[in-house]
Amino acid sequence: MNPQTLEARACMAHWQLSHEGRALMLTRDDWSIRVLFDGSAPAKAAIRKPGSAEWQHLDRRAITTHVRGHRDQMTMFRLGDRVMVGPRYGTVTDIYVDTPTALTNRACPVKLHVLYADGESGTPYATSALRLREALA
Repeated sequence: MNPQTLEARACMAHWQLSHEGRALMLTRDDWSIRVLFDGSAPAKAAIRKPGSAEWQHLDRRAITTHVRGHRDQMTMFRLGDRVMVGPRYGTVTDIYVDTPTALTNRACPVKLHVLYADGESGTPYATSALRLREALA
């Protein structure tokens, strides 16, 4: 995908755009995506998720999926949040935008990686989890 196409898609999804040299920066809410271009092709991509100061590698094929992520679902959780999924309690260890199973104009759904209190992990959709408020001290 060339930079102009990515910019157009990002604008349609209400991302803020800025340039840092050959890199295109996309920011929306607490999410940031940095795409370094080599000519008209993305060479590298990184993402910073809510609750983290660290940049993580983002597969170039996942750039569009994350740009099209469902905004309400992307803002529901931060890394480290305590959650309840059904009767189970756990902690959000990662958040990612799921690749759609069909070509559609809808926003892509968001999934969580959750480490449950019993030591098991799972990947529920964000809409299946409830964020727990911290106990008042």
